Amino acid sequence: MLKRTQFVLIRTLEIAIIIAAILLSGSYIYFRYFKDTTFRVSEPLTSELSKIVDTSLDKSDVINGVQVVKIDLKRNVRYLIHTHWQTPELQKLYDEYSNGRITAEVPVFSKDDVQNARIIRLMNHEFDCTPFRDTLSYKLVPAAAEHIAVVCSISIPPAFSEFKGIIAMSLNRVPTDVEKTIVRNILIDISEKIYREIK
Repeated sequence: MLKRTQFVLIRTLEIAIIIAAILLSGSYIYFRYFKDTTFRVSEPLTSELSKIVDTSLDKSDVINGVQVVKIDLKRNVRYLIHTHWQTPELQKLYDEYSNGRITAEVPVFSKDDVQNARIIRLMNHEFDCTPFRDTLSYKLVPAAAEHIAVVCSISIPPAFSEFKGIIAMSLNRVPTDVEKTIVRNILIDISEKIYREIK
């Protein structure tokens, strides 16, 4: 009788452990991949705002691409909500990168001190122009270095307020001071428009 009772208790304990493991796994999967999911579909810009962003590239021949990145500091993730490239070569490189990934999200802060310092500058609403080889994009799509020399970025919004993301323009060569000013003004204008939509 005692052996049978022990057997039933052990069996009940094993079943309880299995159920607990299933519940924990299910909870993790739900909160990690569905509620605040890495597989979440990014909320894209409206078609009207997308056109404004895309046509801004025509304002200077030094600009050859734009990326709009939304940032979730609580989860330490950033993800693309819009990209546009002026050349088919760049479009192809970034399409190949995107198609090979399960998620569009990348950590905001990592062990990379150079990237962390850049993010902090942008969070402080600084206008930042960085050689492409010193950006995260280079690490993700190194072949794009043949087409991109510099990446100039600004925060969304461009002035002090809640930090929502980054807008970055890739440049095909090192810009002159005048070109930097033009790019900065374009970025500020677009950033303000994007912030009004996504805030």
